[in-house]
Amino acid sequence: MSRREAAERWKSAVEGEAKLRSRTSLGIAVIVIVSGLIGSIELRYGIGAVLLLGVLFQFSLERMRETFRVAAESSRQRLGWEEEAISTEELLARLNRFLDQR
Repeated sequence: MSRREAAERWKSAVEGEAKLRSRTSLGIAVIVIVSGLIGSIELRYGIGAVLLLGVLFQFSLERMRETFRVAAESSRQRLGWEEEAISTEELLARLNRFLDQR
């Protein structure tokens, strides 16, 4: 993997994680609506749907977050950058500057 590819991968991971935060509330709303519709038939089915869909949603969120974390970490190591406590906006700005130079 070249340094440019590593920077692009890191940028994609950061942007994907930001999108994931906004889509979490959408996923929760869908779970509540679907479970409410199922619960209108019978309450215990609605409760079961909330539990089942909630566990599946939590599992998928954890997998995506771990994928983004691993991609960002491997890209950071490839670029040889030290780990710093900077904001997402600053990191994206640094990555964009790096990509514009190349």
